[in-house]
Amino acid sequence: MRRLRVTDPGTPSAENLFALHRAHVERVPFENPGIQLGRPPGIDPELSVRRLAAGAGGYCFHLNGAFSALLETLGYDVTRHYGGVVPDPGSRDVSGDHLTLTVRVEGAENLVDVGLGDGPHEPLPLREGTYEQGGFPYALERLEPQEAEGGARGAS
Repeated sequence: MRRLRVTDPGTPSAENLFALHRAHVERVPFENPGIQLGRPPGIDPELSVRRLAAGAGGYCFHLNGAFSALLETLGYDVTRHYGGVVPDPGSRDVSGDHLTLTVRVEGAENLVDVGLGDGPHEPLPLREGTYEQGGFPYALERLEPQEAEGGARGAS
């Protein structure tokens, strides 16, 4: 919490979830030099919490893993999912090499992703549609089960 500069995270609510998400994206860097050098660091959520608390950044498995542990500790209903980012809007290829979160709060499901580098800056409603944040479009659409496990993808 110190690294996020949040002194009182409050009780689970959509407003507090959005504030925590923004704080994380603004203060914990996306970085992946270990991957680029062929030395991927471990991705266990507890190890990721320690890694980030020590001042390091990380990539999706570290950032979303640690954030999910924080949210669970605060009482949020969180599910971790393998996901994929589709860089070409016309593509149907989903790599499945990304960790993302579903967070249920106040009767709504939210796609929470603090491990995507440049965004999204806040949670997205977990329903099909196109959303814009900070000038970047994000599209969520359901895929047929034979195309990808889990049925949803995010594209930036």
